[in-house]
Formats: sequence, C-alpha cells, structure tokens
Amino acid sequence: MEILAITIVCIGLSGLLSALSPAFQIIHMSDYQHNGWMVLLSMIMLFVLGYVGFVWVLASKQVNSVDMVVSAIFCGGGGFVYIITRMSRQTIGDLKRIAEQKHFLAYHDSLTGLPNRLYFYEQLDQLIANTDANFCCMLVDVDNFKPINDTYGHDHGDMVLQTIAKRMQNTIPEGAVPARIGGDELAILLPESDVGHAVEVAQQIQSKLAQPFNCGRFQEPIEASIGIAAFPQDGHDRETLLVSADIAMYQAKRSTRSFQVFNSDMELPKAVNYHE
Repeated sequence: MEILAITIVCIGLSGLLSALSPAFQIIHMSDYQHNGWMVLLSMIMLFVLGYVGFVWVLASKQVNSVDMVVSAIFCGGGGFVYIITRMSRQTIGDLKRIAEQKHFLAYHDSLTGLPNRLYFYEQLDQLIANTDANFCCMLVDVDNFKPINDTYGHDHGDMVLQTIAKRMQNTIPEGAVPARIGGDELAILLPESDVGHAVEVAQQIQSKLAQPFNCGRFQEPIEASIGIAAFPQDGHDRETLLVSADIAMYQAKRSTRSFQVFNSDMELPKAVNYHE
C-alpha cells in the first residue's frame, strides 16, 4: 500500500509541477491581478514542498486507509490546480487576443490595413505636443478615382486602393505614419523631416504609382495629388496644419505638378472640417 499511496501522491505532484509553467505564463501575459497570480504561484510552490514532505512521511510509516484517502485527495488537488491554471492561461490568452484585435480594428482601416483617421490624428497631436523638432504632414488624394469605380466596379476600386496603400507603405521611410483618412484620401506623417525630404518622398510615391497596376481589368498607372505642410511654420495645431496641407493638395490638382508645398499665398480650397 505504501507504493500505491506514494504513486497516487506523485501523480498529484506532477500536476502541481505542470501547473508552474502556465502560472508563469499568466504572470507575464497580463498586468491584471498580477499580484494575485504571484500569490497563487507561491502557493503552488508551497504545495509542491508539502507533497514532497507527505511522500517522505508515507515512505517512513505503515500506510493505513486514512493515508490512502489523503493521498487520493492530494492527487485530485494537484490535478485540479493544473486544470485551473491551464484553463486560465487559455482564457486570458483568448481575451488578450480579442482585446488586441479590437484595438487594431479601432485604429486601422479594414480595407487597406492602414491606420485610420483616429490613429492619424492621435499621432499628429502627439507630435505637436511632445516634440520641438520639425516634421511634415502630407495629404495624398487619388486623381480620377470615381471613374475607376464607375467603369470597373467597386471591387476593382477596392483592389486599387489596397495596391496604392501597399506601394505607399513600401515607399515611405521607417518611422513615417501612413493612414487612410477618407474614401480615396491618404495621409502621411514624416517625423523629424523637413520640406526637402518630404518632397523626395512625394516624388518616390508618384514614381511608384506611375507603374501600371495589376488589379483585375484595371491595368493602368495612377496619378495622385500630394499636398505638403511643415510644422511649425505652416500650422501650430492639428487643424491649421491639415488645412495647409489640404490647400497645397488643392493647388497640386490645379497645377501641372503632382505635388505642392504649402505657401501662404495659396488660395483656400472648399471648406474642410478637421474636427471629426
């Protein structure tokens, strides 16, 4: 009976030892109830010592029926702790993935995968509030996009937008923030950038868009108008800076150039609301 009792307790002990790994993982997965999980991990370690001590007691005495019952309880307790910690790890992991997915969807455009207007505005506000360095803001408007939808259908228009977003992401420098802020309107933040650098980026984007697209029946290049505004000379707040970039983009559409840098002599475009 001693061997049987020791074997039963060791099964429970193996459950406790197996519970250590998911308990450690839970502690590193979430800050919520962090102290509580630390206490649980400490208790599991104490239980391990208790199980080892009980095995030593069983090995040094004559085992009776009460010892067998206690051994069975120890076995069930170890299995219970293992199941609970493993299920908790799975549940917390699922909740964490759901939270991350919701966060991604809240800040990203579902069609192109680019950050959305909300994320772009937050990043722009942070740059304005937290940096003394210059940076540039670019607005990119796809020219003649409506005829693409009318001629080839919205599915082809969606493919075109996805391809534009991919080409733009592959062109802009590391650290830049691209976003889709409207139907066919995109935006780019260039931290720690001057106008000269922004012009180079605009030219690279235009060069990429000038390459023929392979979007179903649409096999043509794309043209886009790009407006560039610099902080702080073209605006000390989000609304003023975006209006400046929009004015420059409006002028780019009216001129033969595909991009335009803002200057104070430019005419105002149609009313734009950047408080949304």
